[in-house]
Amino acid sequence: MSKSTTSKFGHLKDQELVVLIQQNQDYLGEVYKRCKQYSVSFMRKMTNGAINDYELDDVFHDAILVLYEKIIAGNFELTASLQTYINSVCRFQLLNKLGKEKGYSDYDEHIGKDEDEENPMSYKSTITDTLDEIGDPKESQFTAIENALEKMKAAGGHCYELLTLFWYHKKSMNELTEHFGYSNADNTKNQKSRCQKRLEKMAFNELNN
Repeated sequence: MSKSTTSKFGHLKDQELVVLIQQNQDYLGEVYKRCKQYSVSFMRKMTNGAINDYELDDVFHDAILVLYEKIIAGNFELTASLQTYINSVCRFQLLNKLGKEKGYSDYDEHIGKDEDEENPMSYKSTITDTLDEIGDPKESQFTAIENALEKMKAAGGHCYELLTLFWYHKKSMNELTEHFGYSNADNTKNQKSRCQKRLEKMAFNELNN
């Protein structure tokens, strides 16, 4: 099934989507729909399955934040498809985080395709955008997340505790399942994903204020 039949904004071209995101952050949801599945698959292959999906999700979310910050800065030029751009940012973040160990460099050399825009697993080695180069992350992204977490805590519910236990106390899905009394680890993972998306939306709102 094509993206156009499953997404309300599937008909939009990537560059049109970039313009709309600058006007309204809600259009970032379309980037999630278009790019997440392929970007996570891309990173799984890049790391030979050595990193769990929870960590890969975090890398993907950071890449989305990089894209958003670039767009709202007002001087962003999309030189590849959105999928290729997000893949490239994810790749660079992973290389920085893990170092160019054999498994990762082999993937770069033999599987990645720099210029094949039709391939959803493609990337551009020339794209090296990261959160570190966007202003002062402590004063923008990190502060926005901290403020969003505080608002989430004040609103009540399990999301604040779940996310802080996962991120800061490094609790596993099984430990969180037992702690909150969820039926199984898959349900816990789904709940964590919903909470994280809620936090991201709140953080983006903080960045715009």
